[in-house]
Amino acid sequence: MSLEKLIAFLFQTSGKEKLTEKEIYMVLSFKLGWLTPAEGKKAIQKALEKGLIKKEGDEIAPDFDYKSIDIPFEFKFDAKMLEMEEDLYAKIVGRIAKERNVGKKKIEEEIKEFAESQDVYREIAALVIAKKYGIEIDDLMEEAWKMVKK
Repeated sequence: MSLEKLIAFLFQTSGKEKLTEKEIYMVLSFKLGWLTPAEGKKAIQKALEKGLIKKEGDEIAPDFDYKSIDIPFEFKFDAKMLEMEEDLYAKIVGRIAKERNVGKKKIEEEIKEFAESQDVYREIAALVIAKKYGIEIDDLMEEAWKMVKK
């Protein structure tokens, strides 16, 4: 995933085991110019949700073997990938909630529980839950595949 590569890139290039949120925002926004500070916060939040990083006070540390990730020489993080992940997840949750006539919060809790128990991304868990309930998601599979390939 590109978010995993982003985290690996940040920590590999910093040479540090831990970074503060401020250090991450500064690198992403001002040094590299890849994200706005708000997008940087969103990327950190997304990485926390996916279990890629852990927060210890004001410091953040990777929660995977970031040193084993190969980063291409011309690596650049695409903020659109962050949006696509959120959009896909929101589409799936919305569709399940509508078809089952259940609140989104309840669906999100079920997805989170499944994602954690199976150790998969929430978007994948959402697709599985949708299939479990017989909800049509074939039109979202191409978007999901693009997300997985990056």
